[in-house]
Amino acid sequence: MAALLALLPLATLLSAAVVLRPRDEETPQRHRLAIIRAALAVGAGAVLSVELLSLAGAIARGPVIALWAIAAVVTGYLAWRRRPADWQAPWPPLYLGIPVALLVLAELVLALASAPNNFDSNSYHLPKIEHWIANGDVDNYATFQIQQIILVPGAEFLLLHLRLLTGGDGQFNLLQWGAGLLGAVALSRCAAQLGAGRVGQWLAAAVFLTAPAVVLESTSTQNDLVVVAWVTCAATIALNKSDKIADVLALGAAAGLVTVTKSTGLMALAPVLIFWGVSQIRKIGRVAAYSGLVVASMLLLAGPSFLRVHDAFGSPLGPEDYRVGLSAQRHDPPAILVNGLRLGASTLLTPVPAVNEAVGKAVIGVAHLVDVDPNDPAITQWKSVFPGTRWKPDEDRSPYPIQSALVLLGLAVGLFNRRTRWYAVMVLGAFLLTAAVVKWQDWGNRLILPAFALAVPLAGVWLERISRRKIVAAGVALVMAAAFAHAAAAVLLGQPRRLIGQGSVFTIDDWQERFARMPDQAASYRTAIDEVRASGARRVGLVVEGDLWEYPVQIELPDTELVSLLTGIPTVPAASVFTVDAVICFSSADLCRRAVPADWQYRQIDALVATAFPPA
Repeated sequence: MAALLALLPLATLLSAAVVLRPRDEETPQRHRLAIIRAALAVGAGAVLSVELLSLAGAIARGPVIALWAIAAVVTGYLAWRRRPADWQAPWPPLYLGIPVALLVLAELVLALASAPNNFDSNSYHLPKIEHWIANGDVDNYATFQIQQIILVPGAEFLLLHLRLLTGGDGQFNLLQWGAGLLGAVALSRCAAQLGAGRVGQWLAAAVFLTAPAVVLESTSTQNDLVVVAWVTCAATIALNKSDKIADVLALGAAAGLVTVTKSTGLMALAPVLIFWGVSQIRKIGRVAAYSGLVVASMLLLAGPSFLRVHDAFGSPLGPEDYRVGLSAQRHDPPAILVNGLRLGASTLLTPVPAVNEAVGKAVIGVAHLVDVDPNDPAITQWKSVFPGTRWKPDEDRSPYPIQSALVLLGLAVGLFNRRTRWYAVMVLGAFLLTAAVVKWQDWGNRLILPAFALAVPLAGVWLERISRRKIVAAGVALVMAAAFAHAAAAVLLGQPRRLIGQGSVFTIDDWQERFARMPDQAASYRTAIDEVRASGARRVGLVVEGDLWEYPVQIELPDTELVSLLTGIPTVPAASVFTVDAVICFSSADLCRRAVPADWQYRQIDALVATAFPPA
C-alpha cells in the first residue's frame, strides 16, 4: 500500500499535463510543452508545500498524503474535463527508439533494485530529510556536517515527499531517473525549436541520455540531474520567446527550482534568462514587469532556504571558508581559459592512456603559456591534481568523451549558423560562467552537466544536418553505436551500482549495497547500531566527523531520538552528553573520547567507529 502512494505524484503530474497543454493547436511540440509545464507546476508546488507545512510544524506523513490525494483528485477532475480528443506521440525512428528504450528500462530496473549508496547522499543529502521528519519542520538544527544546512534543499524536498508517502527510501532513486527523462524531453523540444526534424530531436535526446554521467546518476540520490532538468525546462521556455503569462510563470518556476536545487545550475540559468530578456526587449513595457515576476518566483521558492542559512551563518551563502573551498577566486581571462580547458579535457578522457596524456600535456602547455599554474589553488579544489586518472564508470567521476565531443562540435557549428547562432552564444556564456566559478576537481564532470546539457540540442541539429549524406550517416550511426555501448557499460558495470558482475545489486544484500562506497565500515556500523539497539537507549548522541555517514543509523534506529553532540551551526547548540542514553561515534578516536565522559563504558570498534554508554 505504501508503495502505491508514490503513484499520487505521478497521477498528479500526468493529469496536470493534460490540464496545462497549450490551447493553441499550432503551438510547436505542444504535448512536450504540456509535460514540461506540468513538471514545473508540480515541482514548484511540492517545494512550496514543504515550506508551508514547516511553518505549521506539520511535516508528517498524514498531511503529505492528504495534500497529494487532494492534488491528484483535483487535477484528475480538471483533466477529465479537458481531456483531448487525441494525443499523438512523436514516435522515434526505431534505430534510435529501441536502444533508448532498452537503456532507460535497464536504468529503471537498477534504480528500483538499488538502495541509496551515494557517498554525499549518506553524508548530508539524506540525513537532513530524517531530521526534518523528526523535528516536524525544516528549521536549522544542530549538526557538525554543515553541508546539511548550507546546501539548498530543492531535490531533498522532493525526496521528502516520497519518504513520507512510502515510509522508506526504496523509491528515492526514481527522482533522478525521472529527472533524466524530463531533461531529454526538454532538450528534444529545444532541438525542434532550433530547426531539427524528428531525427535531430531524437538524436539530441540520445546524446544526452547516453552520457555515462547521466546514466550513472539516473539511479542515484544525487541532485545533478534534477537541476539539469530544471535548467533545460527553462531553456525550452525561453526559446518560445513568448510574453504569454503562462510562459512567464513557467520560466519563473524553472528559475526558482534551479536556484533552490543546486548552485551549479545558476551558471547555466543566467545566460538562459539573459537570452529570454533580450528576446523580450521590443516589449519594453512588459519586460520589466515580467522580469520582476521571474525574480519573485525565484525568491518565493528559494528565499526561505537562503534566509535559514543567513540566520545560521550571517550570510545566505554560508561561511566564507566553505565558499572559498568550492568557488574560484580568480576570474581573469587566463585563469578562466585554463580552468575551462581542464574542465573540458576531463569530460573527454578516453580508455587510451596515451591520448589522455597528450591532452593533459596540451592543457598544461597552454597554462604555462599564459602564465597560470595548472593546479593553482584559486581555481583548483583541495586534493585535486590535474590531469588525474578518471577513466571508469563511476557516478562521481565518469567522463563522457563521445557526447562531449559532439556537443563541442555542435556548438562550434552552431555559432556560424544563422538560426542557432544566438542560442549557441547563450551556451557559450554558460560554459564561460561555469569555468569562471566552478573550481576544477576530481569530481567535476557531474558539476558541469547543466552547461553540457544546454549544448546538446546543437549536437542534435548538427548531426541531423550532416546525416543527409549516406556515407556520413553511416559514420554518425557508428558514433551513436559507440555512445550506446559506453552507456550500456555504465549501467551494467558502473559504480557504486551495477546490474551484473561482482557486486551486482542482485548478488549482495541491502546493507552491503548501502556501503558500496565504504565497504570496510559496513560491519563496524552494524556492530555499533546493534549494541545501541540491544541497550534499549531511547536518546542517542552522535559524534560524526568529516564526510562520515549519519544516514545508516537513522534508518536502522527509526524509533530512537538521535541528537548531535557537536555542532557547526553557530545559532543552534549541540545536545549535552548527559542527556543521552548512549553515544555512537563516527570520527577519530581523539574526537570521540573528548565528547564522552571519562567514566563511561567506551568501546572502540574500529579506527572510526566507537560506542559509549553511561556507567551502570
